[in-house]
Amino acid sequence: MIITSRENKIYKSLKALKDKKQRESEGLFLIEGLRGVRDAMENGMKPRLIALCKGCEISLGGGKAYVLAKKLFNEIADTTTPQGVIAAFEMPRFGYDDLRGGESSFVVFCENLRDPGNLGTIIRTADAAGAVGAVLGKGCCDLFNPKTVRSTVASIGNLPVVRGVDSADAAVRLKKLGYKLVAGALTPEAEGLYGADLGGRVAFVVGSEADGISPELLSLCDAAVTIPMLGRAESLNAAVAAAVMMYEKVRKNAN
Repeated sequence: MIITSRENKIYKSLKALKDKKQRESEGLFLIEGLRGVRDAMENGMKPRLIALCKGCEISLGGGKAYVLAKKLFNEIADTTTPQGVIAAFEMPRFGYDDLRGGESSFVVFCENLRDPGNLGTIIRTADAAGAVGAVLGKGCCDLFNPKTVRSTVASIGNLPVVRGVDSADAAVRLKKLGYKLVAGALTPEAEGLYGADLGGRVAFVVGSEADGISPELLSLCDAAVTIPMLGRAESLNAAVAAAVMMYEKVRKNAN
C-alpha cells in the first residue's frame, strides 16, 4: 500500500519531526539516506519508523517500512535529491558519567556553536579521533537538526554527546572528572598548540564562529592555545580548529 494522503498518521508523524520542538517532545529525530540509516542501525540504534519513496526498492531489515508517494516523501526529506529512505530514531541520551575515560582521554566542549555543518563535522571528527565524547552548551545549534545529522555521518549514535548544558556547570563537572580545560583562544596567556602540555585528560573548548569563547567560560579554562597561522588568513573555522587540536592530542598520546 502506498501512502498518498497528507492526513495519513505515518506521514504526519514524520513530517512533524522536521520541527525542533516536536523532536524534543517525542524524543525522536530523522536520519535521511541509505548510508546514514544503515550506519545508525549498525551502531545499535533501532528505527521507530522507516519511510521509503515510491519506486525505491531497499530492504533494511529493521522493521516495517512504509511507502510514500514521491510528493509526500519529498516534503519530509531535507535534501534536494533524496535517496529514497528516511527513518525516525530515538535520540541517544548521555550524561557526564559517559565521559569517563582513561588517563589520556579527551573530549570536545562546544559553546554557542551555531552552524549545523560545523557542529556535525566536529562530532564526526571527535568520533574519528577517538574522543570519549562531546559536550554542547545551551547556545549550540540543535544536534538533531537534519544538516547536523548529515554532517556527523552516523557518529551521532556512536559518540556520547552531553547536550543543552550550562557552560559554567559543564566546566566544573568536567574538572571533577579530571579533565583539564584547554581553550582554543587568542589571549595574552595563550601558548602555541604544538608546544602546549596536553598530557592527561583534556577537554578542548571551542567557541562560536563569530564571538569565540565567552569570558565566563574562558575564565574557568586551565589553559589557552593558538594554532600557528603561517599564511595571510586570520583564522580557521571552528570545525577545522577543533580537528587540529584533537589530532595534536592524538599525536602526542602516540609518542
